[in-house]
Amino acid sequence: TTGTGSGKTECFMLPVLHDLYQNCRSSEGVNALFLYPLNALIESQRKRMHAWCSALGGINYALLTGATPERPGSNSKKTDGLPQLISREQVRNTPPQILFTNPTKLEDRLVRNRDVQILEKSRGKLRWILLDEAHTLTGSKSAEMALLIRRVSVAFNVELKNLRFAITSATVGGENAGQLKRFMSDLCGIDPEQIVVIGGSRVCNDVKTEDIPESKFQLEKKTVLAL
Repeated sequence: TTGTGSGKTECFMLPVLHDLYQNCRSSEGVNALFLYPLNALIESQRKRMHAWCSALGGINYALLTGATPERPGSNSKKTDGLPQLISREQVRNTPPQILFTNPTKLEDRLVRNRDVQILEKSRGKLRWILLDEAHTLTGSKSAEMALLIRRVSVAFNVELKNLRFAITSATVGGENAGQLKRFMSDLCGIDPEQIVVIGGSRVCNDVKTEDIPESKFQLEKKTVLAL
């Protein structure tokens, strides 16, 4: 929990990519669910995820929203979008390691017959559930999300205690970490002792513009693996 633009996304995205690169590279099945309340937030992550996955190799992802087409365009090849799977048909046939979606679409995947193969090919493989904008989980929304998480656990055949959760927000937190742990424990169905609250604070250093070196860093496979 820390302010907008302070790097929350990288704090959970990089550990996920590191884990999948080491343990799930070039595999089939969903290993990480990124859940966002708004499709615009999902789309905002596409560029950085595409850059990282392209540089690493062996990790695919997909954005599953109402705008995702059923099949690739008539002039498109199945490999045109890689490492992104660009259609629902591709997601069903070869589920990617990383799936970006919203709670409504995820719930649909759990009950639609045509999507059974996503679950079948992902059973026992789910490792991460990422929840962004946690401050939106209030009242009935938090109860619905708690039930959805438990249904996902059953559908993917994984125990909640074995899942890795990352939950972020720019506005929740504060001094009462115990209360926040209890809320997250109820939400995710895990023991409070498994939960660590990580906060951020703004540091204002007097750094002159002329002292900041020009950065020409490019995201390439050799530089990613060296990090």
